[in-house]
Amino acid sequence: MEHLVALHKHWLVADAAKEVATVNIGGDHELPEQLADLTERLSSFSRLSVFYGLIYVVIEGYKEMKYRDDDIDALLGNEELVETLRLFRNSTFHYQKQPIPEKARKFIESEGSETWIKEVHLAFKRFFERNLPIHEMLQLFSS
Repeated sequence: MEHLVALHKHWLVADAAKEVATVNIGGDHELPEQLADLTERLSSFSRLSVFYGLIYVVIEGYKEMKYRDDDIDALLGNEELVETLRLFRNSTFHYQKQPIPEKARKFIESEGSETWIKEVHLAFKRFFERNLPIHEMLQLFSS
């Protein structure tokens, strides 16, 4: 159970990054509208990159611990997306000489990658809800 809780912790970090990635940060800057829009898009991409990289960490732990779940296993059966996500994670968390390296572009440009990663994220959410007493713990803390 301890390993599953540890994996869930990594999923929670990725989930928190996802929540931040989808927020329009905005700010009190006095930039021209076009430049402000560009900086917001770059900031959003950076936040989304962290989410994507952290989801790969969850996949890596899931595989290492040899867990099994039909939904997750079916999604991870797309080995090309799993591999390009691994490279994306590396390009996010390891120094790269190019601003947007090929390692990152491969995943982003892969057909269906955005939908796939959302499905992976939700499949893990359901997996943890089925295998950990999350709802019971929430009820204890809300009493």
